Parts: sequence; structure tokens; C-alpha cells
Amino acid sequence: MFVSPSPLAIQTTPARSSEAGVIVLSMDCRILHINARAVGFAHLFDEGPHRLRGPATRVLLSYPIMDLFYEVLANLEKHIAAEDWGQFEIIHVAHSVNGPVLLRGFGIPDQARRRQSRVILTLHHGPDPSPL
Repeated sequence: MFVSPSPLAIQTTPARSSEAGVIVLSMDCRILHINARAVGFAHLFDEGPHRLRGPATRVLLSYPIMDLFYEVLANLEKHIAAEDWGQFEIIHVAHSVNGPVLLRGFGIPDQARRRQSRVILTLHHGPDPSPL
């Protein structure tokens, strides 16, 4: 029996890592890693004051990025409380001064050391960044 692909299942080409901004954060809001591309994305948003400064960097993360972080964090805490150790993803599109930016947030729960769970944010720029 042949099953045709769902109309929602569209092939996408993942962005090369050199094109994606990547930020790794701890559950207590510390920036553990941020690449140069993510620093560039952080400066594209001009929406009000910034809310988090990386300890090892001078980068300030703006509202669209931090809003995604807090949404992933809230879901990560729910997953941990429910002892659901599966990873999950949340996707948003934000509008920057240079056009739309695809914001993807990943919750990575750690069963052995719950406070070692991580939030990973990726930022992709382009004319149509949506993978859906």
C-alpha cells in the first residue's frame, strides 16, 4: 500500500551551521555558548530594552530571543516535573530590522542532573525562514 506524504510535510534544507546563530543557555539564564552569528542576530532586534547579558560576552539578548528562552524554559520545567525526558522544539518567527528571523528553541532535559538541562536557541535569517 502506498501512502502519499502529508501536505504539511515539506522538504526543507537545514541551514549550514555557519549561517545559523546558536545560543546555549542554562536553566538559571546563564549564556553558556553563543556564536558570532547569534551575536549579529541579537543586534537586529530593536524592540525595547534588553533583559539578559552573557557573563563572558558583551552581547545583550533582546525581547524576541528572551521571550522564546522563557517559553522553552517553562516547558522544560513542566517536562522535568512530569519526568518526561524527551527533547522538544518551539518555533517562532520574529521580525527584525532586516526582515523575518526564524527562532527555534530546543528543550534538552537531563534526567541524571536536572539542573544540567539546557535550552538551545537557533536563529536563522532569510526571505522565507519558515520550515513548515
